[in-house]
Amino acid sequence: MVNFKNFLSGKGEAPSKEYYWALVLESDWVQVGIWKINELASGEVKEKSAEVVSVSPATPWGEDEELVSATDAALTSAIQNLTEDVSEPSKTVFGVSSAWVSKGQIKPEYLEKLKSLCSKLSLEPAGFVILPEAIAHFFKSEEGSPLSAVVLGVGNENLEVSVFRLGTLVGTSQVARSVSIVDDVSEGLARFTGGDPLPSRFLLYDGKEGELEETKQALLKAQWDDYEKLKFLHTPKAEIISPDKKVIATCLAGASEIADVSEVYAGREKKEVEEKKVPSQETENLVTPEKPVSPEDVGFVVGQDVAASKIPEDRKKPEIEPSKKPTPRFEKKFNFAILNKMKEKLSGLKFPTGKRPFILGGAIFLLLIVVGFILWWFLPKAVVTIYVAPKKLDEKVSIFIDTKAQSPDFEEKILPGKLIETNVSGEKTKSTTGSKVVGEKAKGTVEIRNGTAEGIRIPAGTTILTATNFEFSLDSAASVSAAQSTTSPGTVNVDVTAADIGAEHNLAKDESFKVGNYLKADLEAVATADFSGGSSRDIAAVSADDKESLEDELKEELLDKAEQELKISISDGEFFIDESLVATASARNFSNKVGDEASNLKLELTLEASGLVIERVSLDDLVKEILKDKVPSGFVLREDQIAVTFDFQDSEDEVFEFLATIDVNLLPEVKPDEIAKKIVGRYPPLAQDFLTTIPGFTRAEINLKPKLPGRLGTLPHVIKNLTIELAAER
Repeated sequence: MVNFKNFLSGKGEAPSKEYYWALVLESDWVQVGIWKINELASGEVKEKSAEVVSVSPATPWGEDEELVSATDAALTSAIQNLTEDVSEPSKTVFGVSSAWVSKGQIKPEYLEKLKSLCSKLSLEPAGFVILPEAIAHFFKSEEGSPLSAVVLGVGNENLEVSVFRLGTLVGTSQVARSVSIVDDVSEGLARFTGGDPLPSRFLLYDGKEGELEETKQALLKAQWDDYEKLKFLHTPKAEIISPDKKVIATCLAGASEIADVSEVYAGREKKEVEEKKVPSQETENLVTPEKPVSPEDVGFVVGQDVAASKIPEDRKKPEIEPSKKPTPRFEKKFNFAILNKMKEKLSGLKFPTGKRPFILGGAIFLLLIVVGFILWWFLPKAVVTIYVAPKKLDEKVSIFIDTKAQSPDFEEKILPGKLIETNVSGEKTKSTTGSKVVGEKAKGTVEIRNGTAEGIRIPAGTTILTATNFEFSLDSAASVSAAQSTTSPGTVNVDVTAADIGAEHNLAKDESFKVGNYLKADLEAVATADFSGGSSRDIAAVSADDKESLEDELKEELLDKAEQELKISISDGEFFIDESLVATASARNFSNKVGDEASNLKLELTLEASGLVIERVSLDDLVKEILKDKVPSGFVLREDQIAVTFDFQDSEDEVFEFLATIDVNLLPEVKPDEIAKKIVGRYPPLAQDFLTTIPGFTRAEINLKPKLPGRLGTLPHVIKNLTIELAAER
């Protein structure tokens, strides 16, 4: 459940004074806790437990760029609750959704998010836990028995369904949200049906506890008998897991891995356990029934002005030096000077006896309302993207790029340009697909028999053939004497070797051979013993196709690399013509030749690449000049709606000719400033209604930061915080 690589040398060695972060990341929310490991004395035995000292509220986030700021806000909120003698933690245990994990490792796309968080917020990753499993572990610790339940992570877009039986995870599935939460849950549970009844207990969690009540009621009212694939022993119950419990569960999972901890406490709950296990004289007095506790004993003042009462020295809250007070982690801090001045004025007022706390509390409450209203009015920002149906134009025209020209000539359609160059190198290896037969040639000895009346000399290398055309050659020259009679030919023994490799040349004794061009009746060879040594086998070898395909693949990769390097080298106002990219190989080195035995072929290649660059504004001006008489009334031509592709035609004396295809989206003439004035401060559905009156309107996307719930989620009331963008509907 937890991955703590290279964190501690072994369990049980975590410093008891060290504090850790617990960072819970969900699809829509982030929440932070701070915890440490304590040793509690119980007689002569020391028991370890995890203590959660601070938990932040859940902070919403949507886009990836919001994650760092949301996490920073949660960290800042959590650290404010620590005392001055506690240093800020750095080691961090992450609580993540099971969708972030594959085969026990964080998926690459989510790992990048965690690396970014750690880098930007100075966090030291200690490990991660999967939220449903951490929750199951927490409930086992809290209830004393393994969990049997369906744990539901309820997100805005997806539902995470995890089934546990007796503490064992049966499985987890991700279900896209629809209009019916019950149907979504049934879809997820149907993936785990194997004949066994499902647990009759639902545990619900997300970043905001209050938003789960509707889901809980829907599950309780559901007619589960209507779902044939699902089987419960009895009607399921539903419970909501508070956001704080998710953080505590993450802390417990981390502590259990670090130091074999099985209990977790938060705040006063931890203090009560310590007092029961190690009672001091003072705590004995507090809990002993024989000695009643008066309000004065615990710091309350009865019948006196609280400002005039004297607080015992041992109960006074120690003052924090200004330099040691915790500060927000963000560099941009809110200016609380006005609040401080109001606090000073309030503290100087005279109140009737016993009334000052109530009046001061009311003033602070009113102040919070005012500050909240100011933040709600001035801080939100929004980007409204309006999609309109464009009118399309396309034109083909010849354009000339002259590397010697100093200025454009729109009449002749000539644009000045420059040639930029780069060298790129790389290597690539791929498996060979060719094959080759290798082996040994068979060898043996033949007796050559001369049936003629004259001696015959046979040179080395003379070919002898079997009746089935197996070919051998003489290893050395041989002289055969004449025959003494028809029954007594002249003979000589000679070693021979097969012309080809292969076991089929391992011939048997007495095999007959035709010698050269002689008739068998005159000259014959006969095997004196079985031939041996012939063998063959197929091996992987380099083929011509292997070399060609490897070079093509590596060249394509290096061309992409060269194009990126060339584009990086140009300025923002320049335009690189992709179709002008050319490259030649300046160095090429293969690890093997065609026909070599090899299972892999490696190529090292260097390319010299070049391409043309022109000024973007010159290209846009040329396009406007070409299309100036073709834009209909009521439409405008915008630079960001122009797309030009080039097809190389010819070049001569540093002048390059291209056939340019110009594709343009003409957008209806709309004034963003006037639209912003019409929708500023409006509720999004009302703004949508107004936007439908825009000529050519198809749809609109409204991105609010931050996303506030209900009627608080209006568009910004400050017009400079409202950005209007116009886009063509593709």
